[in-house]
Amino acid sequence: RTRLLVLAGQYTMAKSYPALDDTIRAALTAGVASREILEIILQCVVYGGYTTVRPAIGVFHRVAVERGLLKELQANQLPLDGNDRKRSYEEERKTWHPDDLADPRCADLMERHGWLAVGRGLTLRPRHHLNVLSWLDTMDPEFADLWVKFCYQGMYSRGIVDDKTRLLCMIGDCLAVGEGTQAKGHMRGALRNGASPREVMEVILQTCVNFGMPPMLHALEMFVQIMAEDGRLAEIGNPPVRVESYAK
Repeated sequence: RTRLLVLAGQYTMAKSYPALDDTIRAALTAGVASREILEIILQCVVYGGYTTVRPAIGVFHRVAVERGLLKELQANQLPLDGNDRKRSYEEERKTWHPDDLADPRCADLMERHGWLAVGRGLTLRPRHHLNVLSWLDTMDPEFADLWVKFCYQGMYSRGIVDDKTRLLCMIGDCLAVGEGTQAKGHMRGALRNGASPREVMEVILQTCVNFGMPPMLHALEMFVQIMAEDGRLAEIGNPPVRVESYAK
């Protein structure tokens, strides 16, 4: 399931729509829920934008019509206010990193942009989210508010897929277009939300098949650095933190 969902996101980001068609069909045949497949395609709007996702939705719609899935998709739509009413500040606070809670920017940003938006970012992007939000907020607070509420209070709070799967797919989305900075943040988020180091590595390794060795090796080096910083290198075989780039 996860492998196919990661591929659906990667093919969407890469605008490889024939391969996306094949992957959607393979995922449905394997029993992956149609709503989950659509969700992974839709979340690509965060990094790929409308021009990337719109054709992918067309591919999905064509397959959904052929398979008679539209009534099922209509029956399990989210309400217009998403899942906001089901969320608990006390429960979500337990998922926030102590470093973020101690950050003097946290309380101010949460007061002005709302805990539903800022808190979701703290859960998914520990020790990174406040940096991006604060940076945007300094230049254009109104845009920062639009951004954090669309991405985090909106897209990333919809449920449909569990947080671990969503973050593994986000890693794949980033690697498909060579975006290392965001990929690294999502690697940390995935580990904190239940992904094992080997699961994160598998997303990185399978990227080699469709996008080549360079992005895979670069992402793997970033991941090894994360594991070294967290004192967890033994979990992935104690590799060197960096690979020598040339023979001595």
